[in-house]
Amino acid sequence: MEMEQQTKVEAAAFDQRIEERVNAGFVPDLRQAVKCSYFYKSFWRDPHFVKLYLGEMVDTMLAMLQAHAGANLRILDAGCGAGYVSLEFARAGHHVVGIDISERCIEVAKEYLELNPFRDQFGSLQYYVMPFDQATGVYDCILFSGFLHHLPVVEEAICKGIELLSPGGLILCCEPCHDEWRKEDAAQVALIRGLLSLTGYWYESSLGTHLHKSEENLETYIEEVYVEYVTERDKHEVGGQSPNDNLSSGQEILAVLRNHLEEVEYRLGVSFIYRLLGGLRGSDAVVYKIADFLAMYDKYSVGKGLLKPNGFYFLGKKPKARLAANDSCA
Repeated sequence: MEMEQQTKVEAAAFDQRIEERVNAGFVPDLRQAVKCSYFYKSFWRDPHFVKLYLGEMVDTMLAMLQAHAGANLRILDAGCGAGYVSLEFARAGHHVVGIDISERCIEVAKEYLELNPFRDQFGSLQYYVMPFDQATGVYDCILFSGFLHHLPVVEEAICKGIELLSPGGLILCCEPCHDEWRKEDAAQVALIRGLLSLTGYWYESSLGTHLHKSEENLETYIEEVYVEYVTERDKHEVGGQSPNDNLSSGQEILAVLRNHLEEVEYRLGVSFIYRLLGGLRGSDAVVYKIADFLAMYDKYSVGKGLLKPNGFYFLGKKPKARLAANDSCA
């Protein structure tokens, strides 16, 4: 009963979140996204930022699947939310089932599926209001995109995913790993935001002047940035995405994945752009150049080990044989 109540509370939080966003003009479609001032710092503020962050994320996941599994896959998108990732996978020719506990999210997802004008090479897409532990069917791939970190026990979800997979099927994950992030990474974000503010391209116009006044101010702000990224919320926010946000760390998730699956590919995600691009202000001509540079700098720095990532991609295959003595899923 306690778990059932937690699910209801979680669903209600996402119902409210998507309702607020849609009422503010949010369009949950990567290819038809619009400028939306409701987002003061999120990449959803501008379609160009959406492409740089979320578009790159989806392209990476699709490329991983294409390289290791091919086309026309049967995919279950667990915790699909408003469906924008499911929609792109279906547009790539896959046959997708998206499920979520938020009834309002699924309603919105269905609305934008009906409005989808990109029909060439479209696979198929269906949405259902359903918790993952009640999912049925057989799939070539289970997709966990920002889902597992909301769970108190990740292993149960991975075992369920393995149960739903066809022989040799894959689990594809894109999850946060805030536990990898450091104060050094926060200091770079503080520097970038401060410089942008001093030159008039950051939404907090007085930030640069404030940081310039003293080392104490700078040190305090670096700490605030660190907490912001690790907790996924600003200091004035009461809560994050939902009551269960960040229940499991990236290290915990990765350990479970590697324990139960044959690792096929692992990639690092971005470090900071998802909470920075949307804070840019100014003419599109200049802001888009700044955004492009920051996205490139982020990717380069993570790849060279200069910045720690705040997320990761993992692709694992269902083992051919499962030994009860060594596997708690068996």
